[in-house]
Amino acid sequence: MASASCSSLGKLALLLLLWLQSVGYGNAYLNIFISQSQVKKLLGLDAELYYVRDGIINTYAMNFVVPVAAVIDDLEFTWQSLVGQPLAYSMKLDYDSRGGGYRGSGIMALLPPKVNVSSHGYVPTSPQVFAIRLPCSGIASAEIKLALKINVSAPAESRYDDTRLVFKRNKICMQGIRTQSKNDSVTLQAGPLANNNGAFYIAASCACALILVVVGVASVIYIRNSKARSQLPRKNLNYCSYSATGTGALTGSSILVKVDNRPGSANSGSYATIADLEPLYARPCGSRASYYAASHVTHLSQSTDPCEKARAVAVARSALKCRSVIQEGTFGRVYRGTLNHGGRDQEVIIKTVTDAASAYQASLLVSEGSQLAGLIHGNITTLAAACLDGAGNPLLAYCCTLNDLNLKSYLTGGGHHPVTRDLVNVAVQIARAGAFLHGRGILHRDIAARNCLVDTSTLRARLADAALSRDLFAQDYHCLGDNENRPIGWMALETLQHGQYSTASDSWSFGVFLWELATMGQQPYAEVDPFELTAFLRDGYRLSQPRPCPDELFALMAVCWLGPSRDRPTMPQLLAYLQEFYDALGGFI
Repeated sequence: MASASCSSLGKLALLLLLWLQSVGYGNAYLNIFISQSQVKKLLGLDAELYYVRDGIINTYAMNFVVPVAAVIDDLEFTWQSLVGQPLAYSMKLDYDSRGGGYRGSGIMALLPPKVNVSSHGYVPTSPQVFAIRLPCSGIASAEIKLALKINVSAPAESRYDDTRLVFKRNKICMQGIRTQSKNDSVTLQAGPLANNNGAFYIAASCACALILVVVGVASVIYIRNSKARSQLPRKNLNYCSYSATGTGALTGSSILVKVDNRPGSANSGSYATIADLEPLYARPCGSRASYYAASHVTHLSQSTDPCEKARAVAVARSALKCRSVIQEGTFGRVYRGTLNHGGRDQEVIIKTVTDAASAYQASLLVSEGSQLAGLIHGNITTLAAACLDGAGNPLLAYCCTLNDLNLKSYLTGGGHHPVTRDLVNVAVQIARAGAFLHGRGILHRDIAARNCLVDTSTLRARLADAALSRDLFAQDYHCLGDNENRPIGWMALETLQHGQYSTASDSWSFGVFLWELATMGQQPYAEVDPFELTAFLRDGYRLSQPRPCPDELFALMAVCWLGPSRDRPTMPQLLAYLQEFYDALGGFI
């Protein structure tokens, strides 16, 4: 069986769409798929995933290495001969008993896998299920690569060759999570995980890039049942889109995607939920098992009083010079200016309020503007100086360059035409900033394009605080009857319902931020009444894929919006995938 190369992940959206119309070839004389319940357990999606449909091999699907979380111990496949007679098969399960884990080895972490069918037999003529059991010992943590190799003989009268299939899985075992062994299956001994004349394996070197892709791409590529297609939204959304060669607006409507997010569902999805947050933010791919297990944190410490942070960088009012207004709202104003520091003038952006602002609005500016003060990171815009002397309105200064522009203004202004890789580069940088914040116990709570700066000459992007955003981008904030404006379209379901913020709610907002990039700054849920949005999300509706947004990028958005917060990727996971995707895109330029 031929297979698409790993580098195909980076191909442009148009090419991907062409592939999806001809993802397989060859005559396999059988069907083999994983059922809807299995897809739900592995990926959190309601769909069947076909590897061979009506005898046609889906080489795109076969290319993916599917991760198996620590809490999942059984894998089921359904197969059926399509020629009216059983088809002879041989089966072998190869796995790396050494493992690639941390704090333990594979041979300690994974007990011998078992399959409930023999290594040689016949594919039945009616749909039947066979299962693989992957029992973890619970005494060590590791990530074990497995490959189930199946050779199906062609019918005697056929002029075609036998069918060779390889199903690749990465089993995650975590210390403390043990699977009880059952005696209803046949043990297959470990074998070398190696190529056999190039027929069975795709290079495993790009597995890291595929961890998150499989979750969402499955929803894009393989959800083809009519039930999923029939669940259309009550309202539509406008969209614009971009390609790898340019950006242009498209007119039309997109649809919301209906997904199952019922409360109380089992811990499905592809992420082990281990409450053991490690200091892995500097190297998110350094240990893939620990990277996988990084769990979300609900309560992070916000230890320092924001006003105290502002006072720590206080300067005399004469040190700040406002030069020109770059943004203005009802009670807020943003200037370009200079900060005199040690006799030298430094370019800054200065935020302040107008005389029409109330004392509360002025205090809110200082509080929100000091959120990131004291942090040093290349992708974070931090407070450089503040003037709180009481002789006038407070002034907050942030270091910048002459080319810095608000990211939302950059996207919607029409004068810039970033290509796909440029926008993914921006996403990488903001994910890096988010991972840095979470690693230091800080929630952002409002990750959005409006709260980012971009250098238009170098595309260096930086995450900023949300000071004045409610005033300067009033269309993004709504009051739901409680006299508080919130960024409704960027908020996670649990935040809208219960006011709960966590690293997972930041991940949700980051998914909407990716959608902003893909649509060149369009408004999420533009035609949905803000008072109805909570019900829309609770019912399972989500933003749909902009066109021609790459499937890989939309896959990442989709997992950011999973209902159970524990199933969403963490910021380090988002960063790791985006970096891999960005690097892959570079291979085609």
